Amino acid sequence: MTKDSKATTDALITALEDKDAEVRWSAAKALGNHKDSKATDALIKALDDDYDYVRLSATKALGNHTDSKATDALIKALDDDYDYVRKAAAKALGNRTDSKAIAALLKALDDDYVCLYAIEALGNHTDSKVTDALIKALKDENPNVRLYAAEALGNHKDSKAATNALIKALKDENSHVRRYAAKALGKHEDSKAAYMGAYGAFKKGETK
Repeated sequence: MTKDSKATTDALITALEDKDAEVRWSAAKALGNHKDSKATDALIKALDDDYDYVRLSATKALGNHTDSKATDALIKALDDDYDYVRKAAAKALGNRTDSKAIAALLKALDDDYVCLYAIEALGNHTDSKVTDALIKALKDENPNVRLYAAEALGNHKDSKAATNALIKALKDENSHVRRYAAKALGKHEDSKAAYMGAYGAFKKGETK
């Protein structure tokens, strides 16, 4: 880090203590581009700010910080009182590959406000536990949950269970779910059944 960039980071960290919440919000946002340990620590501290939008800004900024401290802080943010903070934390955790992040996202599937973001984030992970959870979500009573789950399962092209679940989803009562299931099956390149299922649904006019 150069002397000038250190001075900028230090100034922004100081601004996180400003009495004006809008200043703290802006400082937290700017620190997303300053990825040294001091900036990470300052943003983690900002997650305890009384102002919701400061915590939201700090959560989004921590999404650019990839060390374990940032990951742990984002996992903690999944329990924030403000639902937008929890949503931002789930989205940021989608870029983490460690088991802690995946476990936290799986748990977040039980949060009605965060569920869709957690499903979207889990689409970046393809281990068997995630696949099983997404297949279960594909049976949820909420069509939006099923739609997001279908889209996420498009990345699970090496899973026969995922392919079969998506083929079944082509008969979902909701046309949007059927359409996203067909789109997801297009990514399952090694499965002839996937292509045939998607093509058949298209021919029947089920995936408009």
